[in-house]
Amino acid sequence: MIVIGHKDGSIEKASSARFTQKTKGYLTHTVIGGEFAVGRDDTNIAFKTLLGSCVAIMFYDEKTKIKGMNHFLLPKTDNSNDDMKYGLYSVEAMLNEMYKLGCSKNTLVAKISGGADIMQLNYSSNTNSIGFRNVEFAKDFCNSEGFRVISEHTRGEHGRLILLAEEFNTFIKVTQKSETDNKIAQEESSLQKEIQKAPVIKEYANGIDLFDDNKNIIVEPQMEIELF
Repeated sequence: MIVIGHKDGSIEKASSARFTQKTKGYLTHTVIGGEFAVGRDDTNIAFKTLLGSCVAIMFYDEKTKIKGMNHFLLPKTDNSNDDMKYGLYSVEAMLNEMYKLGCSKNTLVAKISGGADIMQLNYSSNTNSIGFRNVEFAKDFCNSEGFRVISEHTRGEHGRLILLAEEFNTFIKVTQKSETDNKIAQEESSLQKEIQKAPVIKEYANGIDLFDDNKNIIVEPQMEIELF
């Protein structure tokens, strides 16, 4: 069973038999913007997502072998409405589902990825960019709640493809000079304009092939520490 948190705030429990798409040999579920997924290692379902300025916080309980991945678009909002596109609500909702399955705060570790300045707006100094604020929120949340962040792959100028498998093995590919990167850049431009008007975000992960067995190279698990 996989627990999926949807962007409208609803929680779905999906049978593992439902997932038939394979990525690098793993049966996979795609976590799109404003959603999260939680599952046990023994379900043999990996999670994947595509990130630009958005951020994914990934948790793993080393005792129960349960993993979780979210994909949020903004850190938090003053709006009283619960909305999964905001990091604060998303991560709290995901952790609640993990606790229901038997996870303990004391045995959870975290990884953080994403937060790129996909439009290349001087990301090294632009502390007000969406990506920068998303990353800072993720780090501050884990620090304030006492979660140990064991790896971080954040910021930069390009999108990221993330695959989260069992035992907290994380595969990552940074997109460069590709149609995928161009598509993310277009969506980021719209995102910047929308944020100036209202806290409404467009998702961009739907319909994109995150990994291509014939073209894309993903890192081996044992090389992860060099890349994070």
